[in-house]
Amino acid sequence: MTTTPEEMLVALEPWIAKHRRTAWFPDVLDNDATSTGSAFSGIPLLLKGEDWPTCKSCGNPMESMLQLDLKALPTDRYGTDILQLFYCVADDTCEGGWEPFSDQTSLCRIIRAKDTQPATTNLNRFPTKTIGGWTAMEDSPSSAEHERLGLKFDYHFKDVPFQPMEFWCPELGLHFVGPKFINFLEANVGATHLDKLGGWPHWIQGSEYPACPKCGTEMSLLMQIGSEDNVPFNFGDCGIGHVTQCPKHQDVVAFGWACS
Repeated sequence: MTTTPEEMLVALEPWIAKHRRTAWFPDVLDNDATSTGSAFSGIPLLLKGEDWPTCKSCGNPMESMLQLDLKALPTDRYGTDILQLFYCVADDTCEGGWEPFSDQTSLCRIIRAKDTQPATTNLNRFPTKTIGGWTAMEDSPSSAEHERLGLKFDYHFKDVPFQPMEFWCPELGLHFVGPKFINFLEANVGATHLDKLGGWPHWIQGSEYPACPKCGTEMSLLMQIGSEDNVPFNFGDCGIGHVTQCPKHQDVVAFGWACS
């Protein structure tokens, strides 16, 4: 029976290796973005004849929070079109933006470059940060994913409130005892909370993958946007936003966020 966090980490290495994914940090430049490139708050592409998207709640122009040229990414898993996320940052009384597929205060979409033209004015409030490249990193599932991936927890509330005293990895035949194991595992293995392409989502209130409305398939992380990382905005109380995509229908994307 393993009894120290350090021993636990060594014993769990096969499980960690099995679930490790590659994610990419954006390498950003503070400049005026071209409308065809990838950027946070850059001048976006718009559909031909389209006006700048506005919030359905307050009527203000939404921020072009993210635009990604999918064909220029370091992986081809997301397609070859343009991903866009517009989000209302003008009025903190607007509601509904946290929920995937909400169209009140956000617009998350895939568009084809041939159907677009550059916006003629920049209605963003935030400074442009062009994404000039990507840096690969190893990413592991956050604690919200652990149980469904084979780590079973038993909370002894009378002994140490809100801390797991025991958990198991049946796949490896391992049994751990100790109040701080989950915190240690999260600190040394868990998913980062910063902006990233792909990898594992850093969940705030538990795993919240939306289902594709076309086929019901669980959608997967395309891009994570953390509060006050490359976009100077807080999603609630230091929340984290997630752009997800259906693996079967690449044109189906959604944006949602949660906070503590």
